[in-house]
Amino acid sequence: MSDNHISKERYLVSSYMMRTICIGFAWLLFFNGYGQTLTQQQAQDDLNTLKENLEQFHPGLYRYTTEDSMAYYFKTAQSRLKESQKVTDLYKEVTNLLSKVRCGHTRPSMPEAANNQFKEEQFFLPLAVKYLGARLFVDDLRTNDGNLQRGDELISINGRSVADITKDIFDHLSGDGFINAGKYRQAERHFRYYYQLYVAKGVKRYQLVVKKPDGGREQFTVNGEKWADLTSMNKPSPERAELELEHRRGYSYMKIGTFVSYYLRNADLDYEAFLEASFAELNERGAQNLVLDLRGNGGGDDNYGALLVSYFADRAFRYFDRIEVTDAYSGYGSVERSQGRNLMTSHKGLSIWQPQSNRFSGMVYALTDGWSFSTCADVATVLHHNRWATLIGEETGGGYDGNTSGNSRTLTLTNSKIRLNLPMWMYTTANLGHDYYGRGAVPHEPVVPTIQQYLNGEDVMLNQALSLIKK
Repeated sequence: MSDNHISKERYLVSSYMMRTICIGFAWLLFFNGYGQTLTQQQAQDDLNTLKENLEQFHPGLYRYTTEDSMAYYFKTAQSRLKESQKVTDLYKEVTNLLSKVRCGHTRPSMPEAANNQFKEEQFFLPLAVKYLGARLFVDDLRTNDGNLQRGDELISINGRSVADITKDIFDHLSGDGFINAGKYRQAERHFRYYYQLYVAKGVKRYQLVVKKPDGGREQFTVNGEKWADLTSMNKPSPERAELELEHRRGYSYMKIGTFVSYYLRNADLDYEAFLEASFAELNERGAQNLVLDLRGNGGGDDNYGALLVSYFADRAFRYFDRIEVTDAYSGYGSVERSQGRNLMTSHKGLSIWQPQSNRFSGMVYALTDGWSFSTCADVATVLHHNRWATLIGEETGGGYDGNTSGNSRTLTLTNSKIRLNLPMWMYTTANLGHDYYGRGAVPHEPVVPTIQQYLNGEDVMLNQALSLIKK
């Protein structure tokens, strides 16, 4: 398999299968047992296995967190273990530890039986929510006790502020560096599940303090409901196998919903042919303004991202500066030892890329959000760093520094059967000397809609692009 088809999101060392990274950061659930109770020793053994594998195979383990700090976090987690605990309790410790790695591709999945048992036992908040900035709003509801309405702002739940609840949830979510944009998007999509698992397991009634549109505050008490009765409110993945070019009044619009070649092929879409035809068409029409919509795009094949950038580049450029692996790595690609690092040498993304002959030379406005992750964040970063586009919207969910992904292992913890994806390539994007350590690609034009704009379905990010175009 050539590196043209090696994706950070899809290459598993054991099976060469596509793994799903960005179906909105989707859950893969596996299990061989049934929601058993773990002894303290079993739980300790699983945490030891987790630590050993991270140290052995994860080259980005200490990218944002020092070795001493990770050792402290593991020691603290071990000290919290009881004589016996459920798999869900250990899963909370695992997710908390992995959040300290600050790698959005290092994600666990709960065993299916334990997950199903948890869902069957709990009574969940019968709401869907939306974060606008750090504020949390009711987006959908199964109950209408009193005057609770879509668009009401949640101030507290069962006496705890939304800020505290959000922090508790974020402490268990994997994300690149110190980026919160992607965590907000994850948290809103799975809020009632995360609340029950990480904040207040066992709660059956919810006291809500909300702020109404007129500024007044009201309190409501709603009963929790069973998971199966709330599935109609589940939010779908934002990622789509979508390639689109439209010419509108005063600008052209290009939507790239994913860089995952597997998804695009299944939708009978030819990515390379789409780019070639689209940019030829843009040039033939003499287009001056292009809105590049990368929202909801969770990444995919590395070289799909680099190829897209080459259609905007006005000079030769590098996409990746380097790709590092650990001493224990054995898998796809050629590796050489250089300056104390194990460096990948055979990946096309490390090459010097040339501008396309039919490159677009007009103004580019790239729309991004917290779902813009992995390869998509790499694209936004290189465009941002080289000033080839104006970024509008939210900070990307993927890191400006690069990420750890690519060739991955699937680790199953022996006793709990908790599984996790363990990426083994640490990418550094070719943007050395930047000011965004631990951050994503920060938009030149940050946009947060008001609740009224959201309820009205206004595309405020696109509108901001159009406003800049008119100027």
